[in-house]
Amino acid sequence: MSMQISGVTDLADATATAVSTAGSTTMGQETFLKLLVAQLQNQDPTAPMSNEEFVAQLAQFSSLEQLQTLNASMESIYYVNTSMNNAAMTSLLGQTVVAQSDTFHYDGSDGETLYYDASTQAATATITISDADGSVVFSGSLGTLEAGEGSYTWNGKDVNGQPVSDGDYTFRIEGQDSDGSTVEIQTLIRGVVDEMAFDSGAASPSINGVTLAMSDIIRLYTEAP
Repeated sequence: MSMQISGVTDLADATATAVSTAGSTTMGQETFLKLLVAQLQNQDPTAPMSNEEFVAQLAQFSSLEQLQTLNASMESIYYVNTSMNNAAMTSLLGQTVVAQSDTFHYDGSDGETLYYDASTQAATATITISDADGSVVFSGSLGTLEAGEGSYTWNGKDVNGQPVSDGDYTFRIEGQDSDGSTVEIQTLIRGVVDEMAFDSGAASPSINGVTLAMSDIIRLYTEAP
């Protein structure tokens, strides 16, 4: 009576796929070898595994080892590249950058300059500023906005004319052209990169406490413009 173990090939393929999962490399080799040995031990003596099938099993094990070695090499290259990139990103410290962001930190001074980029001219535009809880603290008209980058200086007061406390705020600018169609207006942040974090494994620059993604940065200056 045959006791040949079936599905070894499928399990080997599954094991090869699993080597990309952390901690599974050694287990993948051991599992494959145990299955192969068990198949040899329990095969039907009257119908043993053919030489071709045995060679195919060994070839699969060789492919598994090569895949594991390649995976380990790619991981090493990834960590080296990440380290090099992170080190290079520290050169942004002290640089003035312009980045896409709707968040800014207000330090309680007399005012805050907010930046934007309008895709086309806006015949009318309004700005809305909210606190960290999402509550609107200020809303006002900006009049006509020319196409391109511009700025608006907020005096740091709420809708009642009272000074707001320092902290993080968000802002949005909405505009319409002369035909009443919506104008796309991107909010920006401009300032000096004063911190670089690597908590997520990638470099995350900050401007006055506002964290940015590297992909948010659209321009930098060697000196403040």
